[in-house]
Amino acid sequence: MELREIRSFVILAEQLHFGNAARLLNLTQPALTRQIHKLEDELGGELLSRGRHGARLTSMGEAFLIKARSLLAQADDLVTASRRMARGEAGRLRIGFGFHTLDLVSRAIVRLRKAQPLVTVTLQDMSTSEQIEELLAARIDMGFIRSSTVPGLEMQQLLTDRLILVTSENSGLSPASDLASLRDQPFVFISREKSPTLHRHALELCAHHGFHPRIVQEAPEIPTVLGLVRAGLGVSMIPGSFAQNPYKGVEFHNIPDARAAWSVVAAWKKADSNPLIARFLDLLKIEARDTSDRA
Repeated sequence: MELREIRSFVILAEQLHFGNAARLLNLTQPALTRQIHKLEDELGGELLSRGRHGARLTSMGEAFLIKARSLLAQADDLVTASRRMARGEAGRLRIGFGFHTLDLVSRAIVRLRKAQPLVTVTLQDMSTSEQIEELLAARIDMGFIRSSTVPGLEMQQLLTDRLILVTSENSGLSPASDLASLRDQPFVFISREKSPTLHRHALELCAHHGFHPRIVQEAPEIPTVLGLVRAGLGVSMIPGSFAQNPYKGVEFHNIPDARAAWSVVAAWKKADSNPLIARFLDLLKIEARDTSDRA
């Protein structure tokens, strides 16, 4: 049983005339008759009774017509939905992200939802290493990580971020304070469990400046780190992307060291054919460019 045979039956049931139905279907009348006979053979009974004045639905035909119309509607919906997905107008996009890319990703999602309201986006907050693992296992479609070489992943650079110093505005430290001058200060770090890459980067940068920081507190989120610094617990290093938003009670200081910077890339699995990846990547580039222009 084929959809074209079912569609032919529905048209014939609506016309109750083989000649008219054949013309609407762009078939010859014998071809339409063969389709209906084949359908009846498969069903094991007559769908229509034929007479000199046209055709008439049998009781079996009337019951079959209800189901046939429903089936064709579902098939049409399936085709429409599949075509939308192929064009990136519908479907699902699973995204992993770190806290330092939240603003960029959020703005791109807003653009995507406005342009393609049928798209479903799921978000998971995770570290770079977790994102790489989930991408390779095809449990997420796109991630946002530090630039690196990972077999099996495609990457597109979006922006550059860098570590900056943050101190309490009441710390009494000079606005020109550099990293080395803070060697004797207590530090508040983002926790190793939450962001092992950022934690390690901050430690390595301190080592390049000749000291190991005295970490008095770790916190799982950047806003918590900022709150602790504002309260006077210590100084910290955070991604510069957070300094774009005003935060009362703290001061931000640049670290004039190229080793403080890193590239942020969008990453996805090479074999992933989800058309929404390319669509979302275009929107991310727009947002990254706008972010750079505002900087």
